[in-house]
Amino acid sequence: MPLADRAKNVAFAVITIVLLIFIAAAPAPAASTTATLELTAAAAVLMDRATGEILFAKNPDERKAPASTTKILTALIALEKGHLNDLITVGANPPRVEGTRVYLVEGEEVTLENLLYAMLLNSGNDAALAIAEHYGGSQEGFARLMNEKAAALGARDSHFVTPNGLSEPGHYTTARDLATIARAAMENETFRRIVATKTRPWHGREWETTLINQNKLLWNYEGADGVKNGYTSDARFTLVGAASRQGQGFIAVVLDEPSSREAEKDVAALLDYGFKEFRSFQLAREGEVMGVIDPGNGKKVELVAAGDLAVVRKNDNGAGLPAGRLEIHSLRGPLAAGTRVGEMVFLQDGEIIGRVDIINRQAIPARPLSPGDWWLRLSLAMAVLFVLYRRVLVRRQRRRVIRSRVFSDYS
Repeated sequence: MPLADRAKNVAFAVITIVLLIFIAAAPAPAASTTATLELTAAAAVLMDRATGEILFAKNPDERKAPASTTKILTALIALEKGHLNDLITVGANPPRVEGTRVYLVEGEEVTLENLLYAMLLNSGNDAALAIAEHYGGSQEGFARLMNEKAAALGARDSHFVTPNGLSEPGHYTTARDLATIARAAMENETFRRIVATKTRPWHGREWETTLINQNKLLWNYEGADGVKNGYTSDARFTLVGAASRQGQGFIAVVLDEPSSREAEKDVAALLDYGFKEFRSFQLAREGEVMGVIDPGNGKKVELVAAGDLAVVRKNDNGAGLPAGRLEIHSLRGPLAAGTRVGEMVFLQDGEIIGRVDIINRQAIPARPLSPGDWWLRLSLAMAVLFVLYRRVLVRRQRRRVIRSRVFSDYS
């Protein structure tokens, strides 16, 4: 074995890799051969919540009026811009808004938290407009925020004009875009808590009641945890539903339905399809330890995932669970903490289904020199000295030859 290879082997002989993979795999339900859904909705999608992957689609990019499902985006922007205890003074416009209301009056002060419950449970159009005017300066100003946020999320086939979904020219979305917006909203813990609430007392200046969540899936679908229904004569019935079971979650969107019953039926069918036909795997989370090394100085260095990685796979009882393979590219110190040192490759039945970069959580110092390293360096130094010595000898010989020639010419 060449000396350089022997030295390298000695340097890395102390490295030990310990895989610490924890995969939260949902138990496999019975496989189904059903691949077609008959829906009454004019447009619909089923999205895996963990990955954002579309698992079923019917006219997913057809522009439709969203009705009160618009309020999902309104709530998301409000939660990002404000705080739950923000006091919002109701202006002159919200009390005059059409449709469902919580009967706000001009000059009334309400916290953002209460307005969000009024908007998302009772579908209060006045609450949505009060929020919009507070954070956008006006309905038009808030609409600009809505369109900017939608575009940033990748919902580029949508255009919003109102914060509450009341019909206006140019106010539209698609089933795909609405699922994308809902998925982003469901990543917000406060939003999830609100849309999963069934009832909440309301104490307004002119109205005392109990707000009841109009999303009936919360009562009649196992695992339902959101998000919002809607209706206008232009949009007809719309519904965005979400459910989670055993670490697996889906979002279903239906637009342009003939009735609320049909909307609920279609969303339930989409969610059933998701839980029956697909399995989600959270393969890695940012900062999760994927391996531990000992770089030779007696101190452990954790190798962690640089980001989240989730996959959704067609359900197959014959398929094995995903397995991880840690591939290290380089661990030669010194390396600052957070340096990419390799990747974790996940396979299922021999097929690569995902990759995530691996970084070192702690710094890796320069490794101490081994006997092989010292011998290699000494050998190199001796070789350099020998080359220099030979050059000196050659130069001296050339000078002697030149001198002898000069002497002979003049003798």
